[in-house]
Amino acid sequence: MALTRRQTIAGLAAGAAILGAPRIGRSAETDIVIGAPNSLTGGLAEGGSRFVAALQIAIDQINAKGGIKSLGGANLKLVAADTTSENPAQAASVTRRMIDQDKAVVIAGSTASAMTLAVQIECEKSSVPLVTNSYADPIVKRGLKYTFKFMPQGSAVWNMAMDGMVEMYKAATGAPPKNCAIFQSNDAVGLVVQKLLPLEAQRLGLPVLFSTGYQMGLSDASVAIAPIMAQKPDVIFLGAFTNDLILIIQALRGLGIKTPIVNGGTFYGEAVVNALGDQADQLFGVETWNSDLDLPGNKALVDIYMKANPKAHPGNEQLGVGFTSGLIIGQALEKAASRDGAKIRDALANTEFTDLPVPAGKVKYGPDGLNIYNMGILVEWQSSVLRTVWPKDLQMAKPLI
Repeated sequence: MALTRRQTIAGLAAGAAILGAPRIGRSAETDIVIGAPNSLTGGLAEGGSRFVAALQIAIDQINAKGGIKSLGGANLKLVAADTTSENPAQAASVTRRMIDQDKAVVIAGSTASAMTLAVQIECEKSSVPLVTNSYADPIVKRGLKYTFKFMPQGSAVWNMAMDGMVEMYKAATGAPPKNCAIFQSNDAVGLVVQKLLPLEAQRLGLPVLFSTGYQMGLSDASVAIAPIMAQKPDVIFLGAFTNDLILIIQALRGLGIKTPIVNGGTFYGEAVVNALGDQADQLFGVETWNSDLDLPGNKALVDIYMKANPKAHPGNEQLGVGFTSGLIIGQALEKAASRDGAKIRDALANTEFTDLPVPAGKVKYGPDGLNIYNMGILVEWQSSVLRTVWPKDLQMAKPLI
């Protein structure tokens, strides 16, 4: 599953500028340049802009503490550029420019998985490490040595969501859900989920009333929700992009159906909660970070971001992923004590990074470049605030079930 974040965010892009996210341009030779080609326009702009803004916050904190001490206190400098959300050629081009002209020693991005697949080739050709915030499975299945992926595999996220929902439901009500429905848009990912998620349900002993698809781009949700109304499942695993998700939930809630809904990716976009308000209650999803987690540095990150973006919802996980990526890059450069790509790559590959505001508290990359400690948390909209509701040891609010 590709966890997409589909919303135009001109306001958030402006917020990133307030925080100092720079434009393409040469840096002083004493600076250590971190390149950040990311989706700053298009459907994934909300996530890309927050990732870049949080990278800048991490870099500012590292510089304020004396820079990279093993390199004589050299400061980090962020060079950001827009890949768009759908143009891999542009993603490759701006990455090439960062490496050749700006002398970036690490690349961080690129939000949209299709953009990352293009970016990582440029990084590999130049032996420049890529610290990525994307989900797609192939990113770490191509045999490339300079790619480091914090996020879990996209194919595992729906299983994480189902596992967490069953455990949380049982803890909250005293019994697991009696059954579920799997209702997915008919895009490529949705078609796969329709086939594979029932296998996870079978493993859990969770009866599936139906696993079916619907035509994307709804104008009227009544036809789409008919199977749900007829079958009355305990939990709905709903794959839908922003507009369809809003229409389906509005239709269900308008009929008084408050069944818990688990979405796979667009649920925490600002467009969703702004359109739904309290109708978003009992809308759940999996993230790798949330703004309410009581973890090192998390409150300061959220406070800094919200001061620059007071009307934003801080729940988008890319804010935490960007900040964490910046901290990891700083630790790797400190250990490498070098601007050389191969040495930075070795530091990334052989270090367990700690004191991070992520659920596991640490990150370590395996031989394929995938974070071996990646984990998902279950979050829920409650009165227009995204709250962490599972696992129990990280729970910041009781689920509304």
